[in-house]
Amino acid sequence: MSNSRKARRSSSKGRGGSPAIKFAILFTVIIAVAAVVFLTSTKSSNAQKKFKATRPFVVDQQSGQPRMPTQEEIDQVVSNLAELSNSPENLPSAPAANGGVTVDLGGGFGGVMLARPGSDGGFETKCVFSLEEGAEFLGLVEDTSAE
Repeated sequence: MSNSRKARRSSSKGRGGSPAIKFAILFTVIIAVAAVVFLTSTKSSNAQKKFKATRPFVVDQQSGQPRMPTQEEIDQVVSNLAELSNSPENLPSAPAANGGVTVDLGGGFGGVMLARPGSDGGFETKCVFSLEEGAEFLGLVEDTSAE
């Protein structure tokens, strides 16, 4: 009899833990999503901004040496980062039974891996979660000279 009780106890450990732990994990995820929603600016405002490079982050195909990006390359990087970092403004949400709100992340918010040439000839990498964070890593700043 005692062996069957031990068997039941050990088999319940693999089922995801107690409801309090599940609630704590869910609460943490909700807080993280709320922080992303609060801290990420809208995609439409990013699309209207122009950026300029302050450091070389493109590797020349012929020489293999880092070079400053062209404006076309900068615009393409900014467009891709804005799309891949997923602005949360249009994500579908619904009220939950417990009074919270569920948000469908639509497969987003997993981060975008960026690389830039390092001073040692290798590459530096960083996982970013917003256009602003990616621009900072790549050395892009808003170009206000056209205003």
